[in-house]
Amino acid sequence: MLSYKPNILIVGPYTRYDYLEQFNASKHDFNFFFLEFVSPREESNKQYLNYGKAVYWSDFRNAFELLEYVKPLKVLFIFIESYNHVALNAACQVRGVHTFIIDHGILDVNINFRLNAHFSKQVTYKSLRKRIIFFSLLKERLMSRLFLRNTLKLLPPSFQKDLRQFIQIRSKNRFEEAIKTGHFNSRLPNTYITFSKKNFSFYLLQDKYISESAVRYIGIPLFDELANIKPSTSYSRTILFIDQPLATKKLLGWDVKYHSEFVSNLKYICQKLQYRLYIKLHPLQSIQEKKNWSEDHSNVILPDISSLKNILTETHVVLGFFSTLLLPLACLEHTTLITLENHPVGKLDVSKSFIDAGVAHPIYSLDELPWALENIEELHQRQLPNKKKFEEDWLYKFDGKAGERLRNILLSEEL
Repeated sequence: MLSYKPNILIVGPYTRYDYLEQFNASKHDFNFFFLEFVSPREESNKQYLNYGKAVYWSDFRNAFELLEYVKPLKVLFIFIESYNHVALNAACQVRGVHTFIIDHGILDVNINFRLNAHFSKQVTYKSLRKRIIFFSLLKERLMSRLFLRNTLKLLPPSFQKDLRQFIQIRSKNRFEEAIKTGHFNSRLPNTYITFSKKNFSFYLLQDKYISESAVRYIGIPLFDELANIKPSTSYSRTILFIDQPLATKKLLGWDVKYHSEFVSNLKYICQKLQYRLYIKLHPLQSIQEKKNWSEDHSNVILPDISSLKNILTETHVVLGFFSTLLLPLACLEHTTLITLENHPVGKLDVSKSFIDAGVAHPIYSLDELPWALENIEELHQRQLPNKKKFEEDWLYKFDGKAGERLRNILLSEEL
């Protein structure tokens, strides 16, 4: 083990609590630096200060200057997609700094590839605040652009050629389409830190030519606390619904109006059947979506993430679309998972991997929900024998030690 406290550079949207909390088991062993924005004015919160400090693209003339300042033992990318991401990864390869890509959520070929045509139609609307910030940071964005240009000049010829080709193709295509056209070595990390074999299969299709020796499986650090849940002996008529920002992101035909109607119908059905609803909101959901749940909420509770463990001890029914959070919830012995597969664009079986594995019962209309709830014990007995295999495929190990495994990888002198 290392005898000093090394620096680790994490590249990605570090203001997301779920990205940060996977480092809970590691935060006292490293000096963490976070990189994603051109300026601190782009940050949405300062929670990262509990883990480390941020650096910004516009503060450095090139990637080599950035590496010299941070002196990272290792660099962890959440994504390697932008021009600067690839330029930094290339500079790390030149300097011999080991780079990793670490999973940020479920990577499912049934979602990311099969439904790509539907996802590509999303329309993203920036808030007025974000638009104002964007146009007020022209100087910083210019500096970020120079960062890329200067790094290109300093790279060896083979890396220059590879990165230029990536920039040329990426400038005319979405990321998913760009990487289909060529094998860009500058974009590939040395090692993949991934939840499980199923998640890694996504990278095998996307990046091609990856060796099995380049992967380390860890499970999901964010959900370590859920691994040891002991269900209450008494049955409670509660449902945990895992919402998604489909309306906010304009995904699969959803909009705020459709979400409002959906919420009203679901609340009505649950109230009629005397079920209390716990709603796990997604951090990216809009204020209006949150209001849809809070209005007329006699049978609705909106808990924070810290309450989830307590809720799950008394909750046997889980309802949702597709979500990383559904992975551990489907593995709990006492839960029965119902997935909603109907969307404004049609019946899609978005949770196909869960359905095919036998750990989820799909419904294609809320009209089917009462039957599912009336037969919940039968559905549970169908799902129960399949949970262990699903855990092995998707969570590697659901033992509460994923964060430890991540920490050990970061401390390893072999990588």
